[in-house]
Amino acid sequence: MSSPTTAPHPAPPRLRVLAAARPTLESRAALRHVSAHLTEVELTAEPDAGPALGAAVVCDDDVLAARLSASGVPVVFVASGGPPPGDTWPPSAVRCLHRPGWLGGQRAMGVHTVGTIAPPRAARARAARGAVVQLSTPDLHPADHAAVARAGAALRAAAEAARYDGKPLLGVVLDAPVPARSALLSAAGEDTSALPVIGVEEATTERLLAEASLLVSSPLLTAVNQAHAARVPLLLLPALDADQAGRLAGITEATGIEVLDAAAPDTSAARAVRGADPLWNSISRALEHAGDDRRGAQRVARQVRQLLLAPF
Repeated sequence: MSSPTTAPHPAPPRLRVLAAARPTLESRAALRHVSAHLTEVELTAEPDAGPALGAAVVCDDDVLAARLSASGVPVVFVASGGPPPGDTWPPSAVRCLHRPGWLGGQRAMGVHTVGTIAPPRAARARAARGAVVQLSTPDLHPADHAAVARAGAALRAAAEAARYDGKPLLGVVLDAPVPARSALLSAAGEDTSALPVIGVEEATTERLLAEASLLVSSPLLTAVNQAHAARVPLLLLPALDADQAGRLAGITEATGIEVLDAAAPDTSAARAVRGADPLWNSISRALEHAGDDRRGAQRVARQVRQLLLAPF
């Protein structure tokens, strides 16, 4: 007599997590790195579609974080570029601050300082075919002619520095609103048909850096992390606004990274290349001294999992 067969139990539904960020280079990079460590859940970018959310991870979008929290969704809020403006955090279940160990600073009450949010697979550049430029001006408006002119001048100087050794420009990652990009490129005076412009929604800097000999970037914590991971020389652009000015001051004071001199972009680039190895060795020692293992993305992902298990 055959024994009755037991019907297999259906697999439990995957937990659904909203993964959202401001449409900026730094915010999207942080979200991308955190999401790489949440493969066991269903990630969605749509807060209002589909089954109920179990939790959300939100990078820098304080309005969305506040709305989700008010609707009962437990939120992990990540400040990807340092403390929020005015150190004003949105209401959320968990607050995480991206602050690499080399930067230092005081801990804040009620905030998880997670250390370096780095790419999941840090690999050194395998070639040195040319430079990558990333310019960040996410709030640029095409009607603000003075701001467009400043950003255009920065892009022009960055492109000149990138070509200091005669190698091609591999890519320009342009962190600017789509309506403002044509005005920005026009102000830069570059041949837009020949300039390899890539929006932040189209590609990642990490992929370009795999073949890069130099990164010329706006002053972003992400830029330092990216260049350090790839061991690619880094040249920082002058600040385009007050927020960048504060960040540039913090980065250069802590690390001494070269800042582009628009009057001598070639010289600036050459100095950045010569000083790269001592710089990255110094930053590695600072991270080790601070106990920063570059696993900030994993720590944020762990906070998301804890919310899924016990949201309140």
